[in-house]
Amino acid sequence: MKKMNKKFILSLITLFAGFVLVACGGSNDGESGGQDKLEEIKASGELIVGTSPDFPPMEFYILDENNERQIVGTDITLAEAIADEIGVELNIRATDFNGVIANIQSESINMGLSGFTFTEKRAESMQFSDGYQQESTIGYQGIMMQKDLAETFSSLEEIEEAGLILGAQNGSIQYEMAMNLTDAANVKQYGTLDVGLAALNEGDIDGMIVSTSSAEPMLATFPNLMILPQDNFDLDPERLYSTNVIAFPLGEEYASLIELANKVINENIENGNLEQWQQEAVELSRDAIEE
Repeated sequence: MKKMNKKFILSLITLFAGFVLVACGGSNDGESGGQDKLEEIKASGELIVGTSPDFPPMEFYILDENNERQIVGTDITLAEAIADEIGVELNIRATDFNGVIANIQSESINMGLSGFTFTEKRAESMQFSDGYQQESTIGYQGIMMQKDLAETFSSLEEIEEAGLILGAQNGSIQYEMAMNLTDAANVKQYGTLDVGLAALNEGDIDGMIVSTSSAEPMLATFPNLMILPQDNFDLDPERLYSTNVIAFPLGEEYASLIELANKVINENIENGNLEQWQQEAVELSRDAIEE
């Protein structure tokens, strides 16, 4: 796996609106009986992976030295390793996060690698790999605010009592957390993280619920914003939503593909590759911000 060691410019342009893919004649009701998906992938010669590339260091856009957009990150490197193990090409399909979920449910993609964590609700419409990375190793579930407002709060209880307008990404764990902090009518959803942070920077919302490892690189773009400190503002202290997983459509026909993905995950945890990929992606996401 090539080491990511070049400087690029992070692209904050979001072009997801028209990219949600609709399955053609396919449906997924969780019943078995379909052809083995791993064999289908081998026959087709490609692994189709959905991602929402606005979530550094896991998946994000960069501009290379030829000014061409490229998706990189820990999840993308893991997807490449899985495609290599199968012996096929990797086909990345980019949408917003809700689009990734929709494409998993409609089986328009073979798997979703987009900073997923397990929840009981999601398990009703998809299935998951073994865990491969923990947010707690590089960040936490937290809150971003404009600096002047952030300095007026010393606890989560004060934020809950303030009735703030909070933002979160569509379909995300952060959206569920925002619902626990304020009235449902006060929660605004955004397709991508950068759009939400731009709204926060303009004062359209009072706070944005974020995975701090993904939000931290954005501070160079939005110097008026800050991440509230973990000691008093950690929204997941029990680490219920800390471990990332790969998401797959329902159906027993995916069993062999999930087994292979778990094999790749566990091998690369044991040999230290996943930790290295994570470190490289964190560095790239920080260096990619235009100085």
